[in-house]
Amino acid sequence: MTLGKMGLVTLFSIAAIVIFIGFLGEWIFDKTNIPDVIWLMILGIFLGQFVNISGNEVFQQISPIFTTFALIFILFEGALNIDLRKLISGIIGGSSLSFLNFLLSLMIVPLVMLLLGWGFGEGLLLGAIIGGASSAVIIPLTKRLNIHSSTALVLTFESAISDVLCIVGALTIVNMLTLNSLNLGTIVQEIVISFGLATFVGIVGGLTWFKVQKVMDRFSKSYMTTIAALMLLYGFVEFLGSNGAIACLSFGIIVGNSKKIFSFLENQKEHGMTPSAKFFYSEISFFVKTFFFVYIGLIIDLSNIGLIILGLLLTILLFLTRPWAVSISNRKKRIDDKDRVFMEILTPKGLAAAVLAQLPMQYVTDYPDKFSHASQFSTIVLAVIFFSILISTLGVFLTEKGKFKGVKKMLDLRRFKRKDRD
Repeated sequence: MTLGKMGLVTLFSIAAIVIFIGFLGEWIFDKTNIPDVIWLMILGIFLGQFVNISGNEVFQQISPIFTTFALIFILFEGALNIDLRKLISGIIGGSSLSFLNFLLSLMIVPLVMLLLGWGFGEGLLLGAIIGGASSAVIIPLTKRLNIHSSTALVLTFESAISDVLCIVGALTIVNMLTLNSLNLGTIVQEIVISFGLATFVGIVGGLTWFKVQKVMDRFSKSYMTTIAALMLLYGFVEFLGSNGAIACLSFGIIVGNSKKIFSFLENQKEHGMTPSAKFFYSEISFFVKTFFFVYIGLIIDLSNIGLIILGLLLTILLFLTRPWAVSISNRKKRIDDKDRVFMEILTPKGLAAAVLAQLPMQYVTDYPDKFSHASQFSTIVLAVIFFSILISTLGVFLTEKGKFKGVKKMLDLRRFKRKDRD
């Protein structure tokens, strides 16, 4: 499929409009605390009514490449500003919150789907697919919010870790459905290996690249070589069968803290990443983030209203139960009320869910009884992605304005009873 001259002009014009709206959205975010992602998704939904992307071969070939790059680069750019001193608490808090949130999704979603006539296995698979959080949404938001750095770290690591949980969990459930067996030891082993190997390779890659970068900085265009190294790292780790996104996160943390690390190891002053380099990477991050959220809006199918409403229902249920995961994972910590509210509402879904939503269709031909609702997964999951991002962004806006105090307080019936007595 080739583009004619008018098609190319139209494509460039749309791309220009998307970038201007992305810039305008960030300006509105700075002034009003209304996150820019919501405008980008709405633009994507609007464009989707005029562009038939489902039958566009060029789009189908390019979109997986772009969305994967968006994921790894947003993780990398966000990791550049992570402080090593606060890293450990972020990993521990993010891991526990991610696991608990994922577990709640595995409990709630299958029960709802059973009531609607789905099999337990398919409901469990749907719960695994939408049980995570999106780095592409959370990282840009936490950088702009008035939130403690420790809380931002927890949310950052939760979003990165949850991708692994969703992918491993979904694939394991598919194996369970096709093989009629479930080995919990294998699941734990796969998760540990995926985390451990990816983190190790990312750290070694970051330490090695810092030394290489000192040589590359003598030449112009050296910033681009770091992006090339990032893509090579992702490809290598994925080739090893591990998680490339986690490796890119680790790589970014090491590169961003290289000055501290080598000053400590070699007992001499080292020059870290320059402000101009971080500015350059933030500009690239803006570009890929802008088109990523327009893409999410584009692929949402509005023709089946019933499945869209079901996606909204599941999103609301997951938000209502989210405070349990936040409370349990932070039971021994003192967290500001505002930070706790942000932790309760920042659980948007993203790229991992969108990719995994296509998984059931790969098995429906061979296992029609086990995947009888395979065709409905994509619409439901994309609806959950849209509504979860919408609720998260609106929640952020209301919290910043002091008009939302959290899900727990919203559901506190005793407060209303006291008001009635007064």
